[in-house]
Amino acid sequence: MKASIPAATSLIQIKEYTQPGNALLRAAVLLVLLLIFSFGSLRAGAQDMPRVQVFGGYSYTRFDSQSLGFSSQSGLNGYNFSPAFNLLRGFGVAAELSGQYGSTLNLRDIAVGPQFLYPRGKATFFGHVLVGDARTLVRVANTEGDTARAVVLGGGVDLDISSRFALRVLQVDYMHTTLFNDKQNNLRFSTGLVYHWGTIRQKGHRAPVQNP
Repeated sequence: MKASIPAATSLIQIKEYTQPGNALLRAAVLLVLLLIFSFGSLRAGAQDMPRVQVFGGYSYTRFDSQSLGFSSQSGLNGYNFSPAFNLLRGFGVAAELSGQYGSTLNLRDIAVGPQFLYPRGKATFFGHVLVGDARTLVRVANTEGDTARAVVLGGGVDLDISSRFALRVLQVDYMHTTLFNDKQNNLRFSTGLVYHWGTIRQKGHRAPVQNP
Protein backbone atom coordinates (compact mmCIF):
# COMPACT_ATOMS: atom_id res chain seq x y z
CA MET A 1 0.00 0.00 0.00
CA LYS A 2 1.49 3.27 -1.13
CA ALA A 3 -0.01 6.65 -1.83
CA SER A 4 0.86 7.78 -5.37
CA ILE A 5 3.41 10.57 -5.67
CA PRO A 6 5.20 12.03 -8.71
CA ALA A 7 8.30 10.15 -9.85
CA ALA A 8 10.49 13.24 -9.52
CA THR A 9 9.44 13.69 -5.90
CA SER A 10 10.17 10.02 -5.24
CA LEU A 11 13.72 10.39 -6.57
CA ILE A 12 14.35 13.43 -4.35
CA GLN A 13 13.09 11.57 -1.29
CA ILE A 14 15.23 8.52 -2.07
CA LYS A 15 18.38 10.65 -2.27
CA GLU A 16 17.52 12.67 0.83
CA TYR A 17 16.60 9.73 3.03
CA THR A 18 19.00 7.03 1.84
CA GLN A 19 20.34 6.51 5.36
CA PRO A 20 17.61 7.69 7.75
CA GLY A 21 18.18 4.87 10.21
CA ASN A 22 21.81 5.81 10.79
CA ALA A 23 20.89 9.40 11.59
CA LEU A 24 18.09 8.42 13.98
CA LEU A 25 20.26 5.85 15.73
CA ARG A 26 23.06 8.41 16.21
CA ALA A 27 20.55 10.89 17.63
CA ALA A 28 19.21 8.30 20.09
CA VAL A 29 22.70 7.33 21.27
CA LEU A 30 23.73 10.97 21.71
CA LEU A 31 20.62 11.75 23.78
CA VAL A 32 21.19 8.77 26.08
CA LEU A 33 24.86 9.72 26.53
CA LEU A 34 23.81 13.28 27.33
CA LEU A 35 21.53 11.97 30.06
CA ILE A 36 24.36 9.90 31.51
CA PHE A 37 26.73 12.86 31.66
CA SER A 38 24.01 15.15 33.03
CA PHE A 39 23.31 12.88 35.99
CA GLY A 40 26.82 11.52 36.32
CA SER A 41 27.60 14.08 39.04
CA LEU A 42 25.00 12.53 41.38
CA ARG A 43 26.60 11.02 44.45
CA ALA A 44 27.07 7.28 44.12
CA GLY A 45 26.37 5.04 47.08
CA ALA A 46 24.96 1.72 48.20
CA GLN A 47 21.63 1.24 46.50
CA ASP A 48 19.04 -1.52 46.44
CA MET A 49 17.59 -2.25 43.02
CA PRO A 50 13.94 -3.06 42.39
CA ARG A 51 13.03 -6.63 41.51
CA VAL A 52 10.06 -5.45 39.43
CA GLN A 53 9.64 -2.17 37.53
CA VAL A 54 6.39 -1.06 35.90
CA PHE A 55 6.60 2.01 33.68
CA GLY A 56 3.67 3.91 32.23
CA GLY A 57 3.62 7.27 30.53
CA TYR A 58 3.41 9.50 27.50
CA SER A 59 5.32 8.82 24.28
CA TYR A 60 5.95 10.71 21.06
CA THR A 61 7.07 8.90 17.89
CA ARG A 62 8.61 10.35 14.76
CA PHE A 63 7.23 7.76 12.35
CA ASP A 64 8.98 7.17 9.01
CA SER A 65 5.75 7.43 7.02
CA GLN A 66 7.60 8.58 3.91
CA SER A 67 8.26 4.91 3.22
CA LEU A 68 4.47 4.56 2.85
CA GLY A 69 4.26 7.41 0.32
CA PHE A 70 3.56 10.35 2.66
CA SER A 71 5.29 13.64 1.82
CA SER A 72 6.98 13.90 5.23
CA GLN A 73 7.50 12.02 8.49
CA SER A 74 4.56 11.88 10.90
CA GLY A 75 4.48 12.96 14.53
CA LEU A 76 2.40 10.54 16.61
CA ASN A 77 1.31 10.90 20.26
CA GLY A 78 0.35 8.11 22.60
CA TYR A 79 1.39 5.89 25.49
CA ASN A 80 4.13 3.47 26.50
CA PHE A 81 3.58 0.71 29.09
CA SER A 82 6.58 -1.41 30.08
CA PRO A 83 6.90 -3.98 32.90
CA ALA A 84 10.35 -5.39 33.69
CA PHE A 85 11.62 -8.20 35.93
CA ASN A 86 15.24 -7.94 37.07
CA LEU A 87 16.96 -11.29 37.47
CA LEU A 88 20.25 -9.91 38.82
CA ARG A 89 21.70 -6.56 39.79
CA GLY A 90 22.13 -4.87 36.46
CA PHE A 91 20.27 -7.36 34.27
CA GLY A 92 16.66 -8.29 33.64
CA VAL A 93 13.93 -8.85 31.08
CA ALA A 94 11.64 -6.05 29.88
CA ALA A 95 8.48 -6.00 27.78
CA GLU A 96 6.56 -3.12 26.26
CA LEU A 97 3.16 -2.34 24.87
CA SER A 98 2.90 1.02 23.14
CA GLY A 99 0.56 2.89 20.85
CA GLN A 100 0.96 6.23 19.07
CA TYR A 101 -1.76 7.89 17.03
CA GLY A 102 -2.24 10.55 14.36
CA SER A 103 -5.12 11.74 12.18
CA THR A 104 -4.24 9.49 9.22
CA LEU A 105 -2.27 6.62 10.76
CA ASN A 106 -1.19 4.94 13.96
CA LEU A 107 1.62 2.69 15.17
CA ARG A 108 1.39 0.05 17.90
CA ASP A 109 3.88 -2.54 19.06
CA ILE A 110 4.43 -5.32 21.57
CA ALA A 111 8.00 -6.49 22.21
CA VAL A 112 10.23 -8.19 24.78
CA GLY A 113 13.97 -8.55 25.39
CA PRO A 114 16.94 -8.07 27.77
CA GLN A 115 17.35 -4.97 29.93
CA PHE A 116 20.61 -3.67 31.38
CA LEU A 117 20.73 -1.39 34.44
CA TYR A 118 23.38 0.87 35.96
CA PRO A 119 22.45 2.55 39.28
CA ARG A 120 24.23 5.72 40.37
CA GLY A 121 22.98 7.60 43.40
CA LYS A 122 19.27 8.27 42.97
CA ALA A 123 19.49 7.73 39.23
CA THR A 124 19.28 4.43 37.37
CA PHE A 125 20.45 4.31 33.76
CA PHE A 126 19.09 1.54 31.58
CA GLY A 127 19.29 0.14 28.08
CA HIS A 128 17.32 -2.54 26.29
CA VAL A 129 17.03 -4.51 23.06
CA LEU A 130 13.46 -5.62 22.35
CA VAL A 131 12.01 -7.75 19.55
CA GLY A 132 8.36 -8.18 18.71
CA ASP A 133 5.62 -7.10 16.31
CA ALA A 134 4.41 -3.70 15.15
CA ARG A 135 0.98 -2.88 13.74
CA THR A 136 -0.06 0.15 11.71
CA LEU A 137 -3.40 1.33 10.38
CA VAL A 138 -3.36 3.89 7.55
CA ARG A 139 -6.44 5.91 6.62
CA VAL A 140 -6.00 7.76 3.30
CA ALA A 141 -8.37 6.97 0.42
CA ASN A 142 -9.35 3.78 2.22
CA THR A 143 -8.18 2.07 5.42
CA GLU A 144 -5.42 -0.52 5.27
CA GLY A 145 -3.34 -2.16 7.98
CA ASP A 146 -0.29 -4.34 8.29
CA THR A 147 1.69 -6.23 10.94
CA ALA A 148 5.43 -6.85 10.76
CA ARG A 149 8.52 -7.50 12.89
CA ALA A 150 9.78 -4.67 15.12
CA VAL A 151 13.22 -4.25 16.70
CA VAL A 152 13.60 -1.63 19.45
CA LEU A 153 17.00 -0.37 20.65
CA GLY A 154 17.00 2.28 23.37
CA GLY A 155 17.58 3.42 26.90
CA GLY A 156 17.17 6.27 29.33
CA VAL A 157 17.31 7.31 32.97
CA ASP A 158 15.00 6.97 36.00
CA LEU A 159 15.27 9.31 39.00
CA ASP A 160 13.99 8.03 42.37
CA ILE A 161 11.38 10.27 44.00
CA SER A 162 10.36 7.82 46.78
CA SER A 163 10.95 4.24 47.87
CA ARG A 164 8.23 3.05 45.49
CA PHE A 165 8.23 5.52 42.64
CA ALA A 166 10.71 6.95 40.17
CA LEU A 167 10.40 9.55 37.43
CA ARG A 168 11.44 8.33 34.00
CA VAL A 169 13.11 11.57 32.98
CA LEU A 170 13.53 10.45 29.38
CA GLN A 171 13.54 7.23 27.40
CA VAL A 172 14.77 7.27 23.80
CA ASP A 173 14.11 4.35 21.44
CA TYR A 174 15.16 3.67 17.88
CA MET A 175 12.47 1.43 16.40
CA HIS A 176 12.98 -0.45 13.13
CA THR A 177 9.90 -1.84 11.37
CA THR A 178 9.16 -3.42 7.97
CA LEU A 179 5.51 -2.55 7.48
CA PHE A 180 3.93 -2.96 4.02
CA ASN A 181 7.13 -4.74 2.88
CA ASP A 182 9.21 -1.59 3.29
CA LYS A 183 11.67 -0.38 5.93
CA GLN A 184 10.82 2.26 8.53
CA ASN A 185 13.34 3.84 10.90
CA ASN A 186 11.42 5.53 13.71
CA LEU A 187 12.46 7.50 16.78
CA ARG A 188 10.38 7.47 19.97
CA PHE A 189 10.59 9.56 23.16
CA SER A 190 8.83 8.55 26.39
CA THR A 191 8.44 9.96 29.90
CA GLY A 192 6.32 9.05 32.92
CA LEU A 193 6.31 7.22 36.26
CA VAL A 194 7.93 3.93 37.28
CA TYR A 195 6.56 1.80 40.12
CA HIS A 196 9.05 -0.38 42.05
CA TRP A 197 8.19 -3.62 43.81
CA GLY A 198 10.59 -5.93 45.67
CA THR A 199 14.34 -5.42 46.02
CA ILE A 200 17.66 -6.87 44.97
CA ARG A 201 19.88 -5.86 47.85
CA GLN A 202 23.41 -4.57 47.54
CA LYS A 203 25.87 -7.04 49.02
CA GLY A 204 27.44 -5.62 52.17
CA HIS A 205 31.10 -5.61 53.04
CA ARG A 206 32.46 -7.53 56.00
CA ALA A 207 33.81 -5.52 58.87
CA PRO A 208 37.60 -5.71 59.22
CA VAL A 209 38.85 -8.24 61.75
CA GLN A 210 40.44 -6.60 64.78
CA ASN A 211 43.78 -8.00 65.95
CA PRO A 212 43.79 -8.96 69.65
